[in-house]
Amino acid sequence: MANEKAFPFHASAKWIWSDTPVTKDAYSEFYTEFDLDEPKATMKISVDSNYTLFINGVFVESGQYPDFPHYKVYDEIDISRYCHAGKNKLAIVVWYYGHENMSYYAIQPSLLFEVTSEGRLCAASGEDVLSRKSRAYVGEVCKLITVQLGYSFRYDCTAEDNWKEGELDGFAKSRVLDQDLPLYKRPIKKLVLKEKHASTVVKEEDGFYLYDLGEETVGYLSFRVKSECKQKLEIAFGEHIIDGKVRQRINGRDFSVEVTVGEGVTAYTNYFRRLGLRYLEIHSQEPLSVEELTVIPCDYPLTELPVAFEDSLVQRVYDTSVRTLILCMHEHYEDCPWREQALYAMDSRNQIICGYYAFGEYAFPRSCLYLMSKDNRSDGLLSICFPTTANLAIPSFSLHYFTEVYEYTKYSKDLTLIQEIMPKLESIMAVFLARRENGLVQNFIEKQHWNFYEWVDGLTGTTPAEKAVREDAMMNCLCSLALSYLGEMCEMLGLERDYSAIAKEINRAIRAKFYDAERGIYRMAVDDDREFELVNALAVLCGAARGEEADRICQMLADNRFIKTSLSMICFKYDALLKIDKARYAEVILDDINSKYKKMLDEGATAFWETEKGASDFSNAGSLCHGWSAMPVYYYHLLAQKKEG
Repeated sequence: MANEKAFPFHASAKWIWSDTPVTKDAYSEFYTEFDLDEPKATMKISVDSNYTLFINGVFVESGQYPDFPHYKVYDEIDISRYCHAGKNKLAIVVWYYGHENMSYYAIQPSLLFEVTSEGRLCAASGEDVLSRKSRAYVGEVCKLITVQLGYSFRYDCTAEDNWKEGELDGFAKSRVLDQDLPLYKRPIKKLVLKEKHASTVVKEEDGFYLYDLGEETVGYLSFRVKSECKQKLEIAFGEHIIDGKVRQRINGRDFSVEVTVGEGVTAYTNYFRRLGLRYLEIHSQEPLSVEELTVIPCDYPLTELPVAFEDSLVQRVYDTSVRTLILCMHEHYEDCPWREQALYAMDSRNQIICGYYAFGEYAFPRSCLYLMSKDNRSDGLLSICFPTTANLAIPSFSLHYFTEVYEYTKYSKDLTLIQEIMPKLESIMAVFLARRENGLVQNFIEKQHWNFYEWVDGLTGTTPAEKAVREDAMMNCLCSLALSYLGEMCEMLGLERDYSAIAKEINRAIRAKFYDAERGIYRMAVDDDREFELVNALAVLCGAARGEEADRICQMLADNRFIKTSLSMICFKYDALLKIDKARYAEVILDDINSKYKKMLDEGATAFWETEKGASDFSNAGSLCHGWSAMPVYYYHLLAQKKEG
């Protein structure tokens, strides 16, 4: 991942912006022309915050890779098939968010690009590139869809002109910026656009039009309508409907965009905002004829590894789990495509390990793990998501990061990642070890910390964190596991460290503090006697519980004697059972998976839900497509019977 060149662009390429005031939620348009001797050309481009690229009036690409100012990513695109010999017209729309969300780190509105052909520079960003404030995209609206997703958009089709074809009303020279950022080539492939998804009419009446795409889908909004007048359309999107309508507004969230259409036929596609949905709904001011309402699916290019299982239910669950993974893979793994599209260290661990079996691909997970390593908080922990400037961290998620990095190294046999990020791993661990008192890591009480462990009452934590310092079993079990993995990674690199020894010390302290010998279980804290599945599973996994003690705990786990774990963390229960006796507990795990996931399929799931409650969870904001719920992929490969041939 090391940057091959300090500035991998031609020296004449400069960061630019239009000569307009800097505001949040702003759109600028850039135009230039270039000559080719033959239709063969490559373009490099990087922006803050997002871009759509057109050549000779045809859409080419969109989608800036989420990055940091100290890890600024550029795309390198073969644009040959959009070009011709002679003069070519290059048009770029840049959307500057300016407002940080859970997948965006704001710098300043900026654009850098160059076009080359056979080593010859044909065009580059500079003051001679013409630009203006967009007339069709309505800026400075600052309407949030969700805190995690960021802004919605507002577009006026009637304000669009032919600027992409060179009719340049209102354009002026661009402003060169004083900006010098380290640049890195996009580490993964660009998304692939597919044919428009089929959709069917659910309901049409004056001013209300509801369409069903038939399954969970991720893509760019595209429609064609006929109107007798100019009017504004509010277009809502969602995964579920209630009372015959899309759940558009949920506790301050607003899953909608606005597009103004003119008299006659209007066709429109938005390549900026990726939508996760099943349903689309138009609210119009006047009667409307909807000729098409759908999305253009956009997927990360993958090859699914074929696998056939003997059990038809297992096959259905497996196939739906793989589809769930795919729907949650774009620039990085994301928790859910509808509500957040955010990269979490914990969620991505579940997704990444499933991806090894489903796709046998390592570049994508490596890029996610590397992006996380570029996070740079003052407290030394990892942020809640990546990239973000949000001053919030879930300490336990920093510990899950060790698990996924270790697993990547084990599966890929690639040592280069841990070679590059070992200083980051050790600095994170130092934060936890500095909090040890009497052998145990104390919890976090600062306002920027959320001591979250799991979506189960008693384990969700609070924000800001608890007022009083204490030790709990969860934090220490996770820290012990992370220390063990860090120790093994150091051994792989030939580094002499004592992390595994510290893990054993913490295990002894965990048992002394949290083990209830009378009940034969581990409690969450000395003042919390509740019997959690997750706490006891982790006690087994980290080695605090051993021998007959671990055997008894696993039997209680199998008998469902504890407070149950949700879909997000049930993998730790399964892993504890497998650690102690794979042959004994294989059927227990398979039966549990089949029961939980069959219920979702029977209720019409086309991707797997965030929790077993589905849409009703989280005050009716439960996602029906969530990456962490793809875990059957992993366990079926380990445990289920496959067909021969």
